Amino acid sequence: MNSRIVQITDKISYLPSTRNPLSCEIVFIKGTDCTWIFDTGLSKEAAEEINRIEGKKKVVISHWHPDHTMNLAKIKYDELYVSKNTKKYTWRGTVIEKDTDFGDVQVILLPSSHAKGCLCLLCGDYAFMGDGTYSKERKGNHTYNVQLLQSEIEVLERIPCRYVCLDHDPVFIQERSDLIVLHKTIFDRKEEGNPVISVEDFFNADGTVNYDK
Repeated sequence: MNSRIVQITDKISYLPSTRNPLSCEIVFIKGTDCTWIFDTGLSKEAAEEINRIEGKKKVVISHWHPDHTMNLAKIKYDELYVSKNTKKYTWRGTVIEKDTDFGDVQVILLPSSHAKGCLCLLCGDYAFMGDGTYSKERKGNHTYNVQLLQSEIEVLERIPCRYVCLDHDPVFIQERSDLIVLHKTIFDRKEEGNPVISVEDFFNADGTVNYDK
């Protein structure tokens, strides 16, 4: 087994993200009759790890950004699930149009400022969020859409799990309750008549939160 694979439970493991090349976390869940894979990444290591898995493989893509999808052309899988917007970029896959229970896992629609058409994957006490809870970033300007953030918080409040897993974050596994508090704090910064909330000054250089702002 790859020494970088991190075991979360006896059924759940993941390959950590990389910065060069930029490639997301790859999540592996041993299901009843298949291995569920959340995102495919971009790196050669991620593609090799996915292809190393034997048996039936079902892939769920969190969103369309290249660091989550580029290995689709390099891996073997049996089924692929994507959002309607993501399919515009992948050109393949079964579209998930509503929250769907597959037994071993649930695929949940996640309103997101980061990218249109995000999905999260729920398995037991863990919700794998991809980048779906992050802000929109454009030329150094980080913002949340007020309506999308409110809807995202509602999803976070109703999913039945203890932990959320956030791609590219130094702390991949976090308490769901802490993330809800953080995003409610951001939501409280909304201004009447302004559809977006800037968080450019909200995070410190090390990624920690500046609650005094």
